[in-house]
Amino acid sequence: MPVRLAHRSRGLRAAGLIVATLVVLLLALPGVAAAKDSSARKLGRGASNVALGVAALPREIYWTTRERGPFLGATWGFAKGVAWTAITEVVGVWEVVTCPFQMPRDWKPIIDPEFPWQGFTEAQHAARGRRKAAQKTLR
Repeated sequence: MPVRLAHRSRGLRAAGLIVATLVVLLLALPGVAAAKDSSARKLGRGASNVALGVAALPREIYWTTRERGPFLGATWGFAKGVAWTAITEVVGVWEVVTCPFQMPRDWKPIIDPEFPWQGFTEAQHAARGRRKAAQKTLR
């Protein structure tokens, strides 16, 4: 019996350490996100995308519903949300791993919106649309 308790205790300590590390990272995100164009911002952006990437799902459902109606919001919006969630998570891992390196150039974000909590307001959504239009004209 004592062996089992010791094994469980080690597992609980490891889980506690992981949770504590995540809490510290999440509490540090607002300060990290305030630093412009740096590896710290890239690390914060990556960590927030990994931790909160699932926020893309309701965002895409909401905007697709507003723009195209409830049926397309529930179907196409859901599909877009699942895809954006996966993209956000993968890009988040990539940015955490590559945060010491300046790639892409000038520490620019790979995806738009840069952080998972962006894109829910009307102004942020409109700005995203303007950026997409500007990118199309540059091509």
